[in-house]
Amino acid sequence: PAFFPGAVLGRNGAVPPSEQITMAAIGLGFAWETGVHNRETRMLAVCDVQRQRRDGAKQYVDGRYGNSDCRVYGDFREVIARDDIDAVYIATPDHWHALVTIAAARAGKDIYCQKPLTHTVAEGRAVVEAVRRYGVVFQHGTQQRSEWAFDAARRLVRGGYLGRLHTIRLGMATGRQCPPQPIQPVPDGFDYDMWLGPAPRVPFTTLRCLGGHTWYFISDYCVGYFSGWGVHHLDSAQHGHGTDDTGPTVVRAKAVFPHDGLYDTALHFRADYQFADGVTVVCTDIFNDAWSNKTNIPLEQIKEIQGDAFGRVPFGVKFEGTEGSVFVWRGAQLQTTPGDLRRIVEDGEPRVGIENTTATHFQNWVDCIRTRGETNAPVETAHRSTTLANIGTIGMRLGRELRWDPDHEVFDDDEANRLLSRPMRAPWRI
Repeated sequence: PAFFPGAVLGRNGAVPPSEQITMAAIGLGFAWETGVHNRETRMLAVCDVQRQRRDGAKQYVDGRYGNSDCRVYGDFREVIARDDIDAVYIATPDHWHALVTIAAARAGKDIYCQKPLTHTVAEGRAVVEAVRRYGVVFQHGTQQRSEWAFDAARRLVRGGYLGRLHTIRLGMATGRQCPPQPIQPVPDGFDYDMWLGPAPRVPFTTLRCLGGHTWYFISDYCVGYFSGWGVHHLDSAQHGHGTDDTGPTVVRAKAVFPHDGLYDTALHFRADYQFADGVTVVCTDIFNDAWSNKTNIPLEQIKEIQGDAFGRVPFGVKFEGTEGSVFVWRGAQLQTTPGDLRRIVEDGEPRVGIENTTATHFQNWVDCIRTRGETNAPVETAHRSTTLANIGTIGMRLGRELRWDPDHEVFDDDEANRLLSRPMRAPWRI
């Protein structure tokens, strides 16, 4: 007689291999391993430009599955060429998101792409068009959409419990400074040219790309922490406001930037977005929060930048209406005025503690792959939220009020429009 493990037969809650969604991780950044722990997905390959990182990931995957089947790659194009891979999880640096996502869509792979969606507005629109053209299921890594507290805030706002919504305040993380760095030899096993990809060719130094998300603070690879992390809150503002398919009409922003050193993105900032319905989104960094970085910028200069928004909201998202307000942050933190509003969305069961929201968000993607339905963070939504970060940063760079056409995705300012895209280093192009 033949004996088979129970998992092969789908016993004890296991999903038989024949019914699992096969996938690969491209860029071994945040939460790449989520698919290894989901019973409905099977990680067949890992891809990264760092040999040590990808070899470690293979060891992790093989250890989880009890075999040695996971393949390793240094070039994402080899991964998406495999016919036996259904879906990809993309966790590369931001300047690679558009190229990898578009290539994966063309290959018919369903996609989970980490936030922010893209490095520029032009790239974002190209990603939207590719995902739609090839009919793939897309999820953006803005997992606050799948967390109870943020959805509860949305229901209160859009259910009219706060009266007329007029202001959304976002408390975000501060940028980071770094002194000038020495030119260093490229480490063995690191494909630095591939890591740079479409970005300009510059000498290697460790903190450019191997320091643990240090690239967040270098504009060649990321708009800055305002986008790299702040897009979570911008997305939650869009979700609560009900503006997932549109954007503001006016942008007013200012910031202080590093004067020298490796990092060149905004340190302290304020960005205001005015929408056609009269709602204003006000973003400021919360420099004294545990999530933020310390800088040497004088307090008086920070106050000058943030004006009347200074100290108005802690790290999180606050919706203010004519009849009440709701502040929301992770871990089921939901503070309402009046206080009894929280009971409306608790459904009779008080919510406390930390959720594994990343796993929940990932499961939503898996469910939608099976049904071919729309995810919690679909591609147009991802693009619109990321666009807020991109046009806000353009406003910070230029330091003047800008008028934005959300339908045609252009400014009324030629200099600002030139910043909506970036040239790519050959041979890379959209």
